[in-house]
Amino acid sequence: MSFMQRFVIGLCLLLSSPAMAQNLRIGIQAPPSTLDPHWLLNLANTGALRNIYDTLVARDDQMRLRPGLAESWRVVNDTTWEFKLRPNVRFHDGAPLTSADVVASFQRVPNVPGNPNPYTIYLSGVTAVEPVDDLTFNIRTAGPLPALPTNLTQIFIVPRSVAQKDNPEFNSGEAAIGTGPFRLASWSTNAPLVLRRNESWWGGAVPWETVSMMPIPNDTARVAALLAGDVEFINNVPLQDASRIASDRRVALFASPSIYAVNIYLDVERPNPPGVEADGQNPMRDVRVRRAMSLALNRDGIARQIMEGHADSIDQPVPPFIFGAIPDRTVPSQDLNGARALLAEAGFPQGFGLNLFCSPSRTPRICQAIAAAWTRIGIRTTVEVVPQATFLTRRNRRDYGAFVTVFGSLTGETSYLLGSQLHSVGTVPGLGSLNFTGLGRPETDALIQRARATLDDAERARQLRSLVQHTVDESLIIGVALLRSVNAGQARLAFRPRADEEVQAVTITPR
Repeated sequence: MSFMQRFVIGLCLLLSSPAMAQNLRIGIQAPPSTLDPHWLLNLANTGALRNIYDTLVARDDQMRLRPGLAESWRVVNDTTWEFKLRPNVRFHDGAPLTSADVVASFQRVPNVPGNPNPYTIYLSGVTAVEPVDDLTFNIRTAGPLPALPTNLTQIFIVPRSVAQKDNPEFNSGEAAIGTGPFRLASWSTNAPLVLRRNESWWGGAVPWETVSMMPIPNDTARVAALLAGDVEFINNVPLQDASRIASDRRVALFASPSIYAVNIYLDVERPNPPGVEADGQNPMRDVRVRRAMSLALNRDGIARQIMEGHADSIDQPVPPFIFGAIPDRTVPSQDLNGARALLAEAGFPQGFGLNLFCSPSRTPRICQAIAAAWTRIGIRTTVEVVPQATFLTRRNRRDYGAFVTVFGSLTGETSYLLGSQLHSVGTVPGLGSLNFTGLGRPETDALIQRARATLDDAERARQLRSLVQHTVDESLIIGVALLRSVNAGQARLAFRPRADEEVQAVTITPR
């Protein structure tokens, strides 16, 4: 073998070494709007910033809790939790992680001025954080707070040296210091977020020297960038392109169930809600009508045909794999005759008219399928797709008698949906905040509050499953389909999609 042959082989081996500099370009649908980890809570921000910052408690791809910066935690009593930090964790500036940084981070969360959507909801019920030593601290709560570890998966930890900085200092990069797998290289609004490997990350080897998260909001352009080799990975693959990508040997499709459920919400309170034509009545107050509306749906057809296999059929309003859901529930088949019989029994043999309001985000085709099914049993349904800019505003004003939207169980357990949507409005601070259909009865409220205060995980899961079962049995919130998290990348990459649809670059690896 010649010297040149040996040189080329050696160079190829060197370039293929995990330690060698490697670059990853990710085309993302929605870029982060800030580098401040406590400013403007939304998926685009948390998903991107989790590459820079860490949390005390982490979640795996199926939303199960696992240790993060905290290696362990335990309940001391009904109002006290003890947390132990990992030793030898350092921030990007070299400073060691201590309990004082946790205290400073918690204090910062509610005190970022002008925050349009703060992370304070995840510290609700926390009354104090008390350092015990550098690696141990206690969290005091106003009462039993079993969801505390789950809530802490959303609270990023920053060094106390920057905790007094405001949003502009983080956005400039001056204060954007975390303990995560990557450190900031550069960023500006609507420009790529460029990250560099944190060689001393506590979580292990980081596969990429640099990562560029490139905003490509247009679906067609994002797919084209992947196929042209301009990026190595994209998120949120549009449904119409999934089959084409799956059949292209140059690229791979990465898909799995997400936490995002397509749900139907029906007004069960007002006598004559908007969009209902039933001689001044509200048929949806009757459980038999709601059950008929659920029974009329061809969920399997929606998942396989309408969504081309990129959804899973459900009739509970939450993913079956999250904490407190019904894991082994059989989804009922469509039964049009049974649905018509229930309508007749409820006093609506000729049906009624209904305007179904629909979010434009991933649901219009499903709404059309729902409307077609309901029309077949006599509920003459028209679909109105409301522009995204006004959909939530109108929902909050209760302009809809019936609407379809996507709900994500961001905490990874059912208490989030049950507390915000099934609980009565205005009786307990923080509960019923997303109840726009008039749901809620005192006995159900009491069960929700009891489950939220039960510290024993097994018992809390049982109580939550019972509440989910009640929601399904009464068709209070009608689950239709569980969307899949669909990403794509070069065939040389491996990736396990996350149920929360976050893209964590450290989990994208060369095959």
